[in-house]
Amino acid sequence: MVSAIDFVKDLGLGWNAGNTLDAFPCEGERDRSLAARKGWSPDDQQRLWHNEPLTLDIFRNVSKAGFATVRIPVTWRDWVDADGEVDPAFLGTVRHAVDDALEAGLNVIVNVHHDGSVGDELWIRKASKDYEGVSRRYEGLWRAIATCFKDYDERLVLEGANEVGFPDMPMDGAYEVLNRLNQLFVDTVRATGSANADRFLLIPGYDADTAKSCDPRYQLPQDSVADRLIQSIHYYSPSEFAIAEHDCSWCDNPKLTWGTDAEVAAMRADFDALQRRFVDAGVPVIIGEYAVLTGEVDHKDHASNVRWLEAVTRNACERGMCPIIWDTSSKEMCFVDRATGEFFDPVVASMFAAVRRDFCFAGQDAGQ
Repeated sequence: MVSAIDFVKDLGLGWNAGNTLDAFPCEGERDRSLAARKGWSPDDQQRLWHNEPLTLDIFRNVSKAGFATVRIPVTWRDWVDADGEVDPAFLGTVRHAVDDALEAGLNVIVNVHHDGSVGDELWIRKASKDYEGVSRRYEGLWRAIATCFKDYDERLVLEGANEVGFPDMPMDGAYEVLNRLNQLFVDTVRATGSANADRFLLIPGYDADTAKSCDPRYQLPQDSVADRLIQSIHYYSPSEFAIAEHDCSWCDNPKLTWGTDAEVAAMRADFDALQRRFVDAGVPVIIGEYAVLTGEVDHKDHASNVRWLEAVTRNACERGMCPIIWDTSSKEMCFVDRATGEFFDPVVASMFAAVRRDFCFAGQDAGQ
């Protein structure tokens, strides 16, 4: 049986199907319920943030671009009731996307995405005040997802949540709530049996943040089987460079360049901390998201963008971690044309090709 460390090393480079199944209605539609959502289809959700529904051709093009793993983020909020009962049409749409990705030869990660992100309408964060209600819904949701996929082979990884934190409570309690939810995720998936009895599971760290997830208050769940948990981390640091637009409200001084000796050393220190806390203890890490701004919102130095992307990718690969680029394909973080499999930026394409060659990843000649 392959170890978790070796499994993650073999995942190669990864790509996120961003802003598709994870899209959700907002701006005046926050209180949409399963019963009130008449006429709203799964494909409507996929188109909400300017992408077309996922297809086999899209996943084949992702493979053509040189990626071996795809993360399919999914926001379930409008398709799951208070008891965790999932709309069968939506679950079927997610399953179809997974089937297409597997047919394209990709490894696949499926998660619970914006349900746990920032915003009162995104329900997992309400566990700080109503753990019983949230955990009932969360357990039912994961029971439904796990049951749907219980006979799939190990190329499918399940990820408990995305960037979950509880900023409305003291940190000691916030860590405790996340740890309890992560334990509930593992227990619920394992209880469905079949291939889920020993499936690799991806565990979200606190806010998916490096420092917060290396904090000793964050603890991996107990598991009924050894060596089957993977740590999930996202990397957008320093945020004033990677994700701060020139006119953003939360950053007074967005950075346009990156790559000083101090900045390079700070990134390496972050990855060293992840290695000490997790990899050296036998728990591999997946960098489930990383990206810089591109396209119409990119006012940054292009060479710095490429330098940062390459540094994250190589720091991860050097430590046996799987880096998965966040790609909206249509707006502010665009890397691969889903219709062709070509990179929008040939310099970024060459960078990824060089990493594939240097680390002997599958698809090393793709994207040329």
